[in-house]
Amino acid sequence: MKDLRPTDVVTTIEGLPATVGTELHPMQQAWLDHDVAQCGYCQPGQIMAAVALVTEVAAQGRHITDADLDGIRTICRCGTYVRIRAAIRSGAARM
Repeated sequence: MKDLRPTDVVTTIEGLPATVGTELHPMQQAWLDHDVAQCGYCQPGQIMAAVALVTEVAAQGRHITDADLDGIRTICRCGTYVRIRAAIRSGAARM
């Protein structure tokens, strides 16, 4: 794990909208649009992992692939993986 420096920024799920200056971050909106949440247990982790992945992939100048999505290892006990993947693709398109 990387050590944090005083200049590093930590963003929480609550602070995610502030990173884009809107009421909801595009990934959070995608979660609503695709009706992903059931119990809500994994949602913050899924969303934060998705945003980090999309940001990293975009920095490489490419688009999200199925292999990228397979790398997200946050477990959803409700099994809404199909909707999660659709929401990540949708949110990525808006980021």
